[in-house]
Amino acid sequence: MNTYFSVSNIVKIAGVVVFTLLGIVSTASADFSQKEWRVYKEIRLPSDIDSTTLLRVPLDQEVFATSTSNLRDLRVVGVDNKEVPYLLITNRDDIQSSVLSPKILNKGSVAGQSTSFVADFGGATFHNQITLNIDNELKNYRKKVQIYGSTDMSTWQLLADNQIIYDYSRDFPIRNTTVSYPESTYRYVLVKITDTESAPVSVVGVSASRDVYAKGNRLAYKPVFEWAEVGKDTEIVTDLGQTGTLTDRVTIATDSKNFERSVTVYSSNDKSTWSYLGGDVIYQYKTRELSGEKTTVTYSESVARYIKLVVHNQDSQPIHVTGVSASGYSRAIAFLGEPQAAYRLFYGNEKAMMSSYDLASVYRNFRADEFMIGALGPEHRNSEYVPPVIPLSERKPWVLGVMLGIVAVLLGLVIFRVVKKTAGLPNAQ
Repeated sequence: MNTYFSVSNIVKIAGVVVFTLLGIVSTASADFSQKEWRVYKEIRLPSDIDSTTLLRVPLDQEVFATSTSNLRDLRVVGVDNKEVPYLLITNRDDIQSSVLSPKILNKGSVAGQSTSFVADFGGATFHNQITLNIDNELKNYRKKVQIYGSTDMSTWQLLADNQIIYDYSRDFPIRNTTVSYPESTYRYVLVKITDTESAPVSVVGVSASRDVYAKGNRLAYKPVFEWAEVGKDTEIVTDLGQTGTLTDRVTIATDSKNFERSVTVYSSNDKSTWSYLGGDVIYQYKTRELSGEKTTVTYSESVARYIKLVVHNQDSQPIHVTGVSASGYSRAIAFLGEPQAAYRLFYGNEKAMMSSYDLASVYRNFRADEFMIGALGPEHRNSEYVPPVIPLSERKPWVLGVMLGIVAVLLGLVIFRVVKKTAGLPNAQ
């Protein structure tokens, strides 16, 4: 027994156990192997492709349902099962903005009625948006804004009516002081802010811009929803049916009138743990002084299954929710395709890592109208798929604890023998 439990033998045994543990918990990484992906779709090329070109292929709900939530397992495979570099793109609005700095003229106010000023652009230039820099000391207000244009400050043309600026920063980080109007080249823009319902605002500066939009592609969804009154709040929980669906806004349908509410937005995949996505405001007015509506809540893009809106009613009557819709930008893959070639999109591999290619530099050289559009076929099960072997540490978690216990005992024996030798004690029986 003394020979078997010598220091050298104990160390060897501990080493074997440690390497066994490493074998249990380690995972290997490898290049693309078709047997690791559960499903695929054939990529249908446009019929008029006659040379190497950049293709854009929209993704569908089946891909979102089966792929990982961040789509890291997407692989485009071509001839001889060779992986084809691709770029994952989101079809957002393309906004080109030119910032302008007009001068403020003729600022003044009429007590209990309105505050106004003229923005002088210095000449005829394109503009369609103006942002007011309002003294931050003024909190929690809502104002109607009218925009007029003129070439001579004598004759004025109405450009926008019933625009709303607001601030709820006393209670929530929600503020909007930007007003949009049809594109104009008027040198002078008159901004009139109604003050009949609250104290006048103090405009300390102004900026303007010309925003040119190229509309992206949005997808609309009709999620299942439930709502309930919780204290002074109305909680609306929407269920998109699966993870992976990209959304960034929810629209509330209601038959309530003349209300104004701040809204906080959360996301979850299990309806238990919620993550904050942002805050917004909804309102509906139809009075003599004010008319307007905003019932769409925007938030940071999310691929979660559940979106929760918390409508803060405070002491007002809760709004009555009659419906909910959601939307988000569509997503696509882009890759260089060859005529007469066959391509497949593989997905459904939880162990896959996000791919990284240098196609982005090529993609930037193409305009949107230079893409050729492909399509995905029906989903197929991959006949070569082999389910991964679940590590022993996951199948039997207790094994890891037992082996660690053995290592601890063996190392304890080593320490015990070393201490005995150092102290000159007699050998153990």
